Amino acid sequence: MRRLLNALAITLALNFVAVAGFVAWLHREGRLTRENVQAIRNILFPPPPPPQVSLTTQPAEPAATRPVLRLEELLARYAGRPPTEQLEHIRRSFDAHMAQLERAHRELLDLRRQVLKEKEKLAEDRKALEEDRRKLAAREQEAQALASDKGFQDSLELYLSLNPRQVKTIFMGLDDATVVRYLQAMEPRAAAKITKEFKTPEEIERLKRLLERMRQAQASAGS
Repeated sequence: MRRLLNALAITLALNFVAVAGFVAWLHREGRLTRENVQAIRNILFPPPPPPQVSLTTQPAEPAATRPVLRLEELLARYAGRPPTEQLEHIRRSFDAHMAQLERAHRELLDLRRQVLKEKEKLAEDRKALEEDRRKLAAREQEAQALASDKGFQDSLELYLSLNPRQVKTIFMGLDDATVVRYLQAMEPRAAAKITKEFKTPEEIERLKRLLERMRQAQASAGS
């Protein structure tokens, strides 16, 4: 009996030495966190087992993840091996658990970066939309100012009184924006008579640009 007690005492002492060495290794590696201290405390002083349930009680749902192996489980698995080898296996088990935690932490950081990126993109889209609205409002104000301008009205009346071919010749000497403003201020029938006079390849190419700008202006006004 005395030999058995001595052997048990020696085994316990070796286990505590192994745990102390593992704690020192954690401290040296900078991994001795509050969570690790709590895990080691649970290993050395495990909580009491849950009360026995009756046979009629439904079994509890299995845990989603397996908890960290207790020290006695690891020691039992590698019983009979030198303490240094037992310590090495315990260290590997903790390293695997730490790697899992670090991987989950990286995934959380990646998700956070993705959310921030989406927020930045949304802010940029909102800024671009506000800029488009501002430009549209400025164009509308400019069009209203031109329509109310007496000089513009006089020029418009003059163009409407001229032959469509003459107006086409005048428009070929003006910039696209000015021509589009005059065409938009005219009745559709009067504007169509002028655009029909664009016949040469150069004039047809110019007319395409004018019609495209008119279409874009109408689309912006409609949205």
